[in-house]
Amino acid sequence: MSKFFPQLNKLFYEIKMGNDYCVSRRNSKSKISEHRMFQQDIQYQLERLKNIDKQYIVIQYENKSIEDLLRNIDINITNQVNREQENENLNSQDSIVIDFAQFTQFGNEIIQQLQQKIQDLTLKKQDWSLLVDDSSSSHFLQLQMSQTQMEDGNKINTIISQFIVPCNPKKFIDYMGNFKEQKELDLRIDQFRCISKNNEDQEQIIYLSYKSVSIISARDFIYFKKTKLIDETNDVWCDASRSIDNNNYCSVNNKIVRGTIYLSGYVIQPLKNVLKNDPYSQRFASISKKAENYSFVQMCSQCDFKLKVPFYIAKGQVKQEMINYINLLYRNLQ
Repeated sequence: MSKFFPQLNKLFYEIKMGNDYCVSRRNSKSKISEHRMFQQDIQYQLERLKNIDKQYIVIQYENKSIEDLLRNIDINITNQVNREQENENLNSQDSIVIDFAQFTQFGNEIIQQLQQKIQDLTLKKQDWSLLVDDSSSSHFLQLQMSQTQMEDGNKINTIISQFIVPCNPKKFIDYMGNFKEQKELDLRIDQFRCISKNNEDQEQIIYLSYKSVSIISARDFIYFKKTKLIDETNDVWCDASRSIDNNNYCSVNNKIVRGTIYLSGYVIQPLKNVLKNDPYSQRFASISKKAENYSFVQMCSQCDFKLKVPFYIAKGQVKQEMINYINLLYRNLQ
């Protein structure tokens, strides 16, 4: 590649010089003959291009060469109509019948683990990178991130945020569980639908997919989600999710990379609950008199999108995305 471009630039320069020469002699009687000479020179330069060494390093992304990615680019173009039809068919499918009794223990475990993960943030502050601490905004966003070694040996980013929303816990839970609203909140979402639901215990099996972006393949997740009232007296709720390995619920598409949700969700409660304790009493002192209008949210995400991004780059990306997300979320809940 380094050999190819300098020679190519030189040829383009020579061609330009030839063109400038013809323009400067435009009033000459030999204009026709010079034009022919110019055409011949162009042809000569094009022939020289064929003999240039074109060896270069093959760039790879996600273990695919750029040539392979370009060769298959028609997946996003020629098959777009079929893809849209497929999405319509999936969205119109009736929910399948699932015995949720098999998920009873699984659901209780992730509810407890999510609460523990949020508590760990307070106990192990030295392990976290503080990305945002905005006490002057309407949502008081605080965002922290760390790298976590999972039991399967995979290293992922754990993201924990806390902020307030201008509504009660139930409105927030309903909004976060509305698939249409969530697709409008995050335009990267392609499909977001319930495969099966257990209304009695507020449990769902959910399919979520994200659109492909440039040369990055589309991603999808299939996961179990449980919403539970964990403190009835104080109206504290927990919503927790984790991926499940069952392709019978939704088969793997070889055009989409299936990611893993190790643990994701939030704990929400009326803001007045936390004003009794430091440091929250100081942080939210400016709105303490209007506390009944707000809820306090602690959100956690441990998701593997099957992308290898350096931690220092991921921090900047997560920071900007979360700021935009929380701003829009807060506005939509007003």
